[in-house]
Amino acid sequence: MKFECNTEQLLSAISIVVRFIERRANLPVLASILITSDNNRLILRATNLECGVEVSLPAKVSSEGMVAVLGAVLYGFLSNAKGKTISAHMSGELFKIETERAAASIKTISHDDFPILPRVSAERSFTLKTNDLTRAIKNVAYCASTSTIKPELQSVLLYGEAGKLTTAATDSFRLAEKTVPLRSGGSVPQLLLPARNAAELMRILDTTQGDVELYYNDNQLSTHIGDVYYTSRLIDGTFPNYRQILPKSFSTEVVVLREDLASALKSLSIFADKFAQVSLSIEPSKKAVLLSSRNPDVGEQVSTVRATISGNAVSMNFNGRYLADSLQAISGESVRIQSNGAGKPLLIKDAADSSFFYLAMPMNR
Repeated sequence: MKFECNTEQLLSAISIVVRFIERRANLPVLASILITSDNNRLILRATNLECGVEVSLPAKVSSEGMVAVLGAVLYGFLSNAKGKTISAHMSGELFKIETERAAASIKTISHDDFPILPRVSAERSFTLKTNDLTRAIKNVAYCASTSTIKPELQSVLLYGEAGKLTTAATDSFRLAEKTVPLRSGGSVPQLLLPARNAAELMRILDTTQGDVELYYNDNQLSTHIGDVYYTSRLIDGTFPNYRQILPKSFSTEVVVLREDLASALKSLSIFADKFAQVSLSIEPSKKAVLLSSRNPDVGEQVSTVRATISGNAVSMNFNGRYLADSLQAISGESVRIQSNGAGKPLLIKDAADSSFFYLAMPMNR
């Protein structure tokens, strides 16, 4: 193997690929990046067995070959190497790489056991705008569970019908749903994409514009984005039928300015206890929402947010971080809050956009 390529292009490709290595892997090959030089192209691959990526870039290839090197070591060297051009070649079991100002010899790893990245056929696919898919994932992924007890809750749900793609995520204490237009017709069955893998897909999507087509089967979801091929396993499970529990009507409805609510919650977090508990009281007679938090070791605070209110008064306790999280997916000036009384979940929406909603369960204590 022997090649030359642009330093900036190689570093950009490796910065994508290195995120997919398994740094604490029992198999050293999973902590490596597989580099293939072929037909004046470099192909970089990495996988953690949950998801994988392949990035190609142009190169001047003098000798074809394949090598696996530790991803963290290669990325660390290139991040600090200076120079416009990189040259690399094999010398025995060492991968020698140099720029005009730095050179390194990196021990290689046997690539015989490097996993093959699954390829999904194009028989089943759906297309949508890249920005829409990014928003659809970003607006819900933070609600996915971090517990391994229920793998299906560690996912972002994707499904499509009636020309729309819906995403959802929940950890049983809160739930978020986002709907975006599908560019392709037809329906998409329920696909459970691991939340960690969804976050990596979102980072790749941030680098491009236009449309993106995703291919899927019963076990995998894949896509090509420019020179990047991404593939992820799908979770085998059933997502909770959350639509069965969504209220059809509400006894209390509130509209507040997003910035007022965000500022109040940010300030209250300073005084919240270890459970991040915030008390929320909707008071129609005062045309206000009262928010308070108390920590015996710090003090307490009460904030008043002016609001337009219809319906009954209600008081509940919530995890303040959960309430604040809902606002990151709301871009409008006003927030609509709906409730059916104490002990019932709170529904939060953008007052001017029905494509997103957030459901938060009250705290028992």
